[in-house]
Amino acid sequence: MNKLTLTIIPFKDGWKQKEGPLDFKMRNDYLFRAFLQCDNESLKALIASLLYVDVSEITSAEITNPIILGASADDKEIRMDIHVILNKQQPIDIEMQTYNRAGWKERSVLYACRGYDSLKHGDLYKEHPGFWQVAFCDYTLFKEYPAFNASYMLTSTDDRHYIYSEKIKLTNIDMTKIDLATENDVRYGLVNWAKLFMSETWEDLKMLAEKDKTIERAVSSAWQMTEEEVIRERMRNREEGEMMWRSMEEELAKKDALLTEAKRTNSEKDALINKLTEKLKSAGLDP
Repeated sequence: MNKLTLTIIPFKDGWKQKEGPLDFKMRNDYLFRAFLQCDNESLKALIASLLYVDVSEITSAEITNPIILGASADDKEIRMDIHVILNKQQPIDIEMQTYNRAGWKERSVLYACRGYDSLKHGDLYKEHPGFWQVAFCDYTLFKEYPAFNASYMLTSTDDRHYIYSEKIKLTNIDMTKIDLATENDVRYGLVNWAKLFMSETWEDLKMLAEKDKTIERAVSSAWQMTEEEVIRERMRNREEGEMMWRSMEEELAKKDALLTEAKRTNSEKDALINKLTEKLKSAGLDP
């Protein structure tokens, strides 16, 4: 298994000579995972944007499930979510969800509950810091309730929706709905992070970097990673795996549609037979 030791040099600018479409977009979950692991300052800046605070308030952001750079993305121990302990207290899970894979809502709840279930013997429930899960998505999870930045907690089911507990929070950043961003999303740079992840060309990245030093650093760090062939290989593997998964889900969807149509056709046939049978009976004929 190839392993890589990589030192990120802040603001290295070789990427500024690049032009045209990106070979690998920042939505590639291996690149997303590896770059945030190698550039702790960018990780802190991203979390500060999510919290609507100045980055100076983020004293530490420790990744507790680091991957071995160069390890196969297919290895069972490799997971593309990022577990972070913020300021030595708050656990956060950060994910890149690049398409609406079936069952994400259910899996996100499961992951959040697992993350919360971390009390050690003797700990007090009220002192548990809770668990926060963040998913960056390039699709709209709830089409009837579009939002750029939406968070969910346990609430009452009546129309008051008062909070039962703030200990578990799930946040979805819908990067296709930047037009719905709030003033705080813009002010604290969360919109620029979404634009970074959704960029398609080097020109897109250059425009963002010119206006935002935080994004310039992130672009530089990510570019340095993509210059390493072992990282490029792992990113290609992830993209091929995603394409296979999408193709499989599309085939299953087509089969489900055909099955639904067949059932509908059979129901219509049964209804027609019943109707004709009743007419024959009414005419005194025994069908």
